[in-house]
Amino acid sequence: MNKRGFNKWFVFFVLLIGFILAYSLFKKFGLYYLQNIISDNYAENLENIIIFIVIMIFNYFFIRFTSSLLKSYLISKGEKRDVKLLISVYRYFMWFIVIFVTLSLLFKQVGSLITSLGLIGFGVTLALQKPILNFVGWLTIVFAHTYKIGDKITINNINGQVYDVTIMYTLLAELDKDGDNTGKSVSVPNEFIFTGAVINYSKGTNYVWDEIIVYLTYKSNWKKALKISEKIVQEIINKYVKNKIKLQQNKNYEKPIVRMSFSDKGLQLRLRYFIDFNIANDVKTELNSKLLDNLIKNKDIHLGKTENIN
Repeated sequence: MNKRGFNKWFVFFVLLIGFILAYSLFKKFGLYYLQNIISDNYAENLENIIIFIVIMIFNYFFIRFTSSLLKSYLISKGEKRDVKLLISVYRYFMWFIVIFVTLSLLFKQVGSLITSLGLIGFGVTLALQKPILNFVGWLTIVFAHTYKIGDKITINNINGQVYDVTIMYTLLAELDKDGDNTGKSVSVPNEFIFTGAVINYSKGTNYVWDEIIVYLTYKSNWKKALKISEKIVQEIINKYVKNKIKLQQNKNYEKPIVRMSFSDKGLQLRLRYFIDFNIANDVKTELNSKLLDNLIKNKDIHLGKTENIN
């Protein structure tokens, strides 16, 4: 345990001892004094309220420290993308359990408490349908792994990269059609996962299929163009992808694919490759540049219209 972690736990235990000491003093002296000036019923209720407040304060610090430990554990296990979501679930779960158990123990009429909570819950359900749908959507996202922080998705016809998932909203860094960040942040209600399709381009990995289409005239030496294109794509992808994926022991690595077909614009060379979407546009620029340099210097290769497709 590092020095910072030790200091956190030291402060935690000091506060815990302080709370216990304060309650003991109140129990011994304060409660006796209150019972002399107010009825026993009020004194007992006041004691329960104080106990409840102390437990909530203790729970707040407990959750903070245990969340820190859980975060360190998840990161050490390589679950960095899941940290925020799992920590959120853990915190809400702990608050719910502690509050419910504390109220049940302090106030003896547990049956009446549960009935009251049920009636209140029914009324809240009718009044807050949208927030409840968002909450259920959040639970679905967390446990069904619909998407995670860092995933590139399309939801509600919005393209973006997920940077946070809260109880009510999924927060996206908006992306344009080329996959570049527009600088805008979009909040999408979680209920949309029930009402529309969610396209996840990078589920379980940062790597996606990207492609470039090159058109050649029918008078071009297509065999030479095909050979040059295959070589350049393989070199670029080996540089950016192959070694990195091997280091990560990722079995999803796919070799680049070059296909040729006929079109009204000429011969179509379709170059498909597997790339980390975070560097996809930079790689595409480098790939276009090298293809252009190597193809146009051959007098028997004539380029038609070239376009990029994400």
